[in-house]
Amino acid sequence: MQKPDTSAILSDILKTVLILSASAILSYLIIHKTGEDSNVYIFYILSVIIISKITEGYFCSFIASFLGILAVYYCLFFLNLRFTPSSEGYHLTLAGMFIISVIISMTTANLKKHAREAEIREEKTRQLNEISRKLLSLNGAENIGSLALEYVSSLTGCSCVFYSRSPQSGEPGMIHSLDPKHIPIMNSSHERFVAHWVFENQKIAGFQTDFGNESSCTYLPLISHKKIWGVMGIFQLCQKPLDKSTLDYLKLIISQAAIALEREYLSDSQQNILLETEKEKMRANLLRAISHDLRTPLTGMIGASETIMNNKEQLSQKEQDKLIKYIYEDSNWLLHMVENLLSVTRIKEGVSSVSKSPEPLEEVVTAAVGRLRKRYPKANVQVKIPEEFLMVPMDATLIMQVLINLLENGVKHAGKGALLSLNVTAAENEVRFQVADNGKGLTFNDTDSVFEGISPTTAQTSDAVKGIGIGLSICKTIIMAHGGTINAQNQLSGGALFTFTLPLEGGNTLEQENKNSAD
Repeated sequence: MQKPDTSAILSDILKTVLILSASAILSYLIIHKTGEDSNVYIFYILSVIIISKITEGYFCSFIASFLGILAVYYCLFFLNLRFTPSSEGYHLTLAGMFIISVIISMTTANLKKHAREAEIREEKTRQLNEISRKLLSLNGAENIGSLALEYVSSLTGCSCVFYSRSPQSGEPGMIHSLDPKHIPIMNSSHERFVAHWVFENQKIAGFQTDFGNESSCTYLPLISHKKIWGVMGIFQLCQKPLDKSTLDYLKLIISQAAIALEREYLSDSQQNILLETEKEKMRANLLRAISHDLRTPLTGMIGASETIMNNKEQLSQKEQDKLIKYIYEDSNWLLHMVENLLSVTRIKEGVSSVSKSPEPLEEVVTAAVGRLRKRYPKANVQVKIPEEFLMVPMDATLIMQVLINLLENGVKHAGKGALLSLNVTAAENEVRFQVADNGKGLTFNDTDSVFEGISPTTAQTSDAVKGIGIGLSICKTIIMAHGGTINAQNQLSGGALFTFTLPLEGGNTLEQENKNSAD
């Protein structure tokens, strides 16, 4: 219960005295002016109603009723000489007027009280809606707990502590302290044990409760759908106890915080499920791509070795050496491919990153085009690179693999007779690679989805997607690991255009290196 405000009481008494005085003076004037006493009752009732309206509680209304009837008695029997205290019926009339005035004053005070309570309930509802909106708009259990602490401390005027997990797990808890002396008390082992008990039993505990009554805090569980999402502790040592109204409102705020924490947990769980689903899809695409890229060189190696074994006498030494060379080169190609795949899978799992070193751009491009032409002798590739000698930070093997994949993708989707172009340009802070063809272009509605390793048409089977090679999704992984960007689009003139960039990291041209050496 709140302590009465002395200044407010004195103000109400002063208002009562002034209104009764004004009513008595008006009654006196009217009686002497008109000789009628009927208006005295009207002034008396009106003054009681006004006093009940502008003062708080019942005290002033009752006193006004009592003093007012005395004023009426005085006006009627002492100022109006036609009446005496023994006049028949007037004592009964005055008693009735006193009862009526008391009833009116009590009714008015009750109406004021109910109106005030309705305003308080409306304000609490508005505040609760605002708290709920703010809690649900936050992300992260720490932010939700911090906001809940702020509201609870503001409502109770006490220091508070919030645990999102049991203190026994090592959770330090978040403290909103109004006095630095409260912090060590709330962090004591006893207080943490009581908070742990609340986590275990999902019941209120601590100060003025059945369990842990000697504690300095009252601990409230944050429960939603029969699961506890945290514990809120309110410092009560040497503080006024929480009244039932405040405690009930406090429980509503805490329940809103519990709902917000549950929503955050469900959101995180859904995000984790989506991530796991995406990982499984990437693994499936990777296996599909590997099966194709390993099949092609293996088929060539088997064919060459079978030719040597079955036609050894008919083949000249030069022809045999040529076939053995093919087997050797394809074996090395497979070895590099497996190593690259292992590197890429480590990148995807976040175990390692690419090892970059300055590499001659022209040599990397030439090696990639040469490898493609070996596999597709009739491939028509036009190459354009900067005239200056560029040293670009990269993992040369992986970038060569990206170039081969993009060129091979153009050969297989645009046709072996299609015109392919590889255009490399250098900017101040990056090198841009563009691989284009003059085929039908991309069939995806969202050109970004080509890097997910999905089939262009739903009618195709997994084995039918042979142009993806090691997987455009793997190309994206390699480029992103280098700190670059990659995208795909259709050209206005027809055909697909793949563009990726590699950062120069402050410049790596030979001229710049020479300049730096000279400096």
